[in-house]
Amino acid sequence: MKTSTRRANSSGPAQKSGSGKRLENKAKTRKAILKAASELFAKKGFFQTTTDEISGKAKIADGTLFNYFPTKEDLALCFLDELLIGLIEWFQQEERLQSAPLAERLFAIIHQHMERLRPYQDFVGAVYLRALQPASKLHPLSLQSQEYNLRYLRFIREVLSQAEARGELPQVGDLGAYVFALLHLAIITHWLQDDSPGKENTLALLDRSLKMASRFMAKGGWDW
Repeated sequence: MKTSTRRANSSGPAQKSGSGKRLENKAKTRKAILKAASELFAKKGFFQTTTDEISGKAKIADGTLFNYFPTKEDLALCFLDELLIGLIEWFQQEERLQSAPLAERLFAIIHQHMERLRPYQDFVGAVYLRALQPASKLHPLSLQSQEYNLRYLRFIREVLSQAEARGELPQVGDLGAYVFALLHLAIITHWLQDDSPGKENTLALLDRSLKMASRFMAKGGWDW
């Protein structure tokens, strides 16, 4: 009995180590796939990039890709989610923004998002078109897209809650996050079509929209 107990105990750390190594390898593979896909999406766009090209660039077997991402749409959603996570982390680390006026904070969020999307403009445009198809995982009402949307909405809700606590806003609740999400979507749509130098027309529209919205919400009506 003692011998079997010692063997069981001695195999524990080795099993944990092996499991940890497998998880580490999976994380590396997933990262390699996302990196390869993002580079190809930026270069060739969403529709022109094939799964074979992504597998080849990531240096994995063709079948391995589908174990992580069954379709290109899954890859696209994951890629956009990674960009969003990076955006949230960036905002949280920008100490100056934490004490800035609400309009400036919201402007910075959308502007930084556009900057992060800039290398992938053709890809983003293709994703928008794909999202119009009801059966697509990229459709706003799909469960996969809802997970991404909820992460974004919770982030914006927290930003607005801080503004409420400071007296910059009345209690707008969850509706405020949904309204800002619609503005964000409208600005990105305009940005995709904007051929002005440095997207200055989009930036001007964003600035005006946020100033008007902030004044309206702060006063609680249209009497400016």
